[in-house]
Amino acid sequence: MRYNLPRNVTCDGDSHCVLRWWYIGGNNWSEADQLVASTLALAAMLHNTDAHGRMTKPAHRGWMGRLPQFSFVPIDYSDNGLNAGGVAATTSGPHGVCGDPYTQAAPREHETGGIYGQFPKHGARAITGCYAPGAVVDIQIQITANHMGYFTFGLCKLNGKNDKETEECFQSLTQPGGAERWPVPSGNDFFNMQYKLPSGVTCDGDSHCVLRWVYTGGNNWGAAGQEQFWNCADIYISSTCGSPSPVTSAPVVPTAAPVTPAPVVPTVAPTPPPSDVCKGNTNVCFWPLTNQVVQYPKDDCIKQSAFVWCP
Repeated sequence: MRYNLPRNVTCDGDSHCVLRWWYIGGNNWSEADQLVASTLALAAMLHNTDAHGRMTKPAHRGWMGRLPQFSFVPIDYSDNGLNAGGVAATTSGPHGVCGDPYTQAAPREHETGGIYGQFPKHGARAITGCYAPGAVVDIQIQITANHMGYFTFGLCKLNGKNDKETEECFQSLTQPGGAERWPVPSGNDFFNMQYKLPSGVTCDGDSHCVLRWVYTGGNNWGAAGQEQFWNCADIYISSTCGSPSPVTSAPVVPTAAPVTPAPVVPTVAPTPPPSDVCKGNTNVCFWPLTNQVVQYPKDDCIKQSAFVWCP
C-alpha cells in the first residue's frame, strides 16, 4: 500500500517523525464503527515530535541548569519545545509569557517564581548575563528543527524580587542597524546575533530584567496562525557590568598651515553585478552576510533587506 506524507511537515536532526501502523479487526464491529476507527487510525499515523529551539546565551531558565555554575536550578529536558501548547492553544487564547501553556497553574514553570525561574529564591546567583546600559548583547540561539520564520527579542524590567513579568512589560529590542526581526536561515545549528539594550534602563540587586526570545515559525504561510516559541533569561543591566557600546566621535585635528592640495580625480568602485553577490546561485533567495541559501519564495525574499533574490 502507499500513503502520501503531508507537504508542510519536516523532521530531521533532533526532531523526527513517527510512522504508526494500526490494525483494526473487522469481525466484531459494525460498518459505521469500522469507518470511524479507520479514519482515526489514518489521522494518528503521522506524528511530528516537538524539537525546535532554545536560547543558550544568555542561558534561558530551562537551559541554565545544564551549566555547572547554575547546578542548583533544575534542568528542563524539553526546553527546546516551549510553544505554550502549540498553534491551536495560542491562536484560540492567551499564552504563558515564557512559553508555558496558559492553563498551567501559576506560577508557571518558566516564569518568575516557577521551578525554573528561581531569581526570587537565589537572587544574583540566578543571573545568566550582566551588561552595561546601552550595550550591544551577543545572543546565541540553537535551532534543533528549523521552521524558518524569524526571531524577535524583548526586555522587561522587574523592580522587586518577587515581581512577575507580563506581556505588557516587554519592550521590543532592535539590532544595531535598527531592525527588530532576525530572519532564520536554513539548517539546524547555533545562530549568533546582536541586539542593543536601551541606554536608560538599569536593573540589579533585588531588581532584575528579563530578556525574552520569541521565535515565530514560517512553515504555515496562509494558515490561521504560526507556531511560536518563547524563552526567558534573567539578566542584570548595570554600570558595573561590561562596557557600553563604543561611541564613535570625530577625531580632533590639529591646526596646521593651509596647504593647497593637488586636484584629485575621484575613483568610483564599480557596483558588483548580481552574479557576484549571489556566489553563482540562481533562482534562490540568498543571504550574502552568511553565504547561505534561505528557503524563501521570491515574494517573501524581497521583503527582507538582508536577503537578495538571485534570478
